Amino acid sequence: MAFAEELLHRHIDAFNAADPDRLLADFTPSATWITGDYTVPGGELRSFFEGAMRSIRPRLALTRTIDGGNTVVAEMTETWTHGGESKSATLVAVFDLVGGKIDRAKIYREGSADV
Repeated sequence: MAFAEELLHRHIDAFNAADPDRLLADFTPSATWITGDYTVPGGELRSFFEGAMRSIRPRLALTRTIDGGNTVVAEMTETWTHGGESKSATLVAVFDLVGGKIDRAKIYREGSADV
């Protein structure tokens, strides 16, 4: 398995296990997360992920990976629950890597990023 694919599988496994320690191990300390018009600045990813994991319990399923070396693209399906209703959306995540860790993630979600 190639490095990028390993990284994404670790990311998804940690995300689905709602394990912020494992999830954040693959991010640089200054990593940013961008979804739509919302940017989570470096140093604030833990509270962002913990809040999402508690409130909507999102889960990811990897469809395919495109390994561009220092930029990795993943097509995924995200499912979550909000107000007792199950929802899902296809998304594309572009991960910029620095030193083998995610330094920037830009998420393009089908439909709205709103819950």
